[in-house]
Amino acid sequence: MGRLIAGALSAVVGLRDRLVIAHELDRVPWRRALSLAGLVALFFWFAYWGWRGISDTFSDWPNHLDVLGIDGRLYYRAAQMWLSGGDPWTAYTTTNTWPASGQYIHFLFTGPPPTVLAFVPFAWIPETPFVIGWFGLTVAAAVYTLRRLHLPVWWLMFPPLAQGIIVANPQIVCLALLLCGSSWLRALAAPMKAYAVIPMVTERQWRALTILVIAGIVSLLLFWPLWRQYIADYAKVQDWIIGATYGGFSAAQDLRLFALTASALALLALIDTKAAGWLAVPALWPAAQYYYATFALPLRSPWLAAALVFGGRPGEATVPWAINAYVACRLMLWLFRRARTSWPAFGAHGVESAPGE
Repeated sequence: MGRLIAGALSAVVGLRDRLVIAHELDRVPWRRALSLAGLVALFFWFAYWGWRGISDTFSDWPNHLDVLGIDGRLYYRAAQMWLSGGDPWTAYTTTNTWPASGQYIHFLFTGPPPTVLAFVPFAWIPETPFVIGWFGLTVAAAVYTLRRLHLPVWWLMFPPLAQGIIVANPQIVCLALLLCGSSWLRALAAPMKAYAVIPMVTERQWRALTILVIAGIVSLLLFWPLWRQYIADYAKVQDWIIGATYGGFSAAQDLRLFALTASALALLALIDTKAAGWLAVPALWPAAQYYYATFALPLRSPWLAAALVFGGRPGEATVPWAINAYVACRLMLWLFRRARTSWPAFGAHGVESAPGE
């Protein structure tokens, strides 16, 4: 029995020594070279898949240039529709088919009433200048996001970000607002995208949330007819968006996958609540679009970003599987670090107690 115990202690001490050696190797220059090679590989990874994601817009020139800024155009038209006395949820935009034909694809507005109100202040601008300006604001918001997160500017090629920029979706502006230092500007993130409330809670942006709640109550009181119209149109709007996105890119399309992903994020929240909040939107939000994955950027994980490149097509649920894999790795790494902190102490006691036996 004594030999068995001594062998076990020796194995533990040996493992501890190997960990110390591995830590020392971190200081070797080749580690820096390996890190640089990884960055170069990620650059070309983003460049290849980013271009594949947006190249259709520039194919069959110039028939698909109507995609540029199309989401900004749609949100603008919804505000214009409401101001003219119409139903904002009948506003739409059209794009040419692939390949180009005489037919056009219609896209309906699906945002909640605060989103309509958020674009009302821009209604005095003619449509084309607004779309150009909003596209420029989207690019600026993307650059600001990367600067705020200390990520290199070439992360603009991150496919979800590149696709969000091309269509000028408010998701990109929403993310920039969430990362800024002003509570008033953060409060504007939720009118851009309602699901922004989730990371606002996990980031503990209480002042911004208070402003948002007060503004929401005021909008209910002052603009109740708009809310009533939204409630009446809600089922039709949701049916359309689920059909148009084929269930979206999240786990919401499959109850079993949703349960698995929600459980994984709940476990992640035990060790990193903020990360779980950011990932909850692309992983679980119904009819999620591919550019919702830009909410993974605040985690600044090259490995997760590289995995999210495989957005696949709507309905394939590649995004939640990538997030589940990331969560599994985070949990295993956390367990390993917890165990590692206890091993040296155990080994030291073992070495010291052996001579006394």
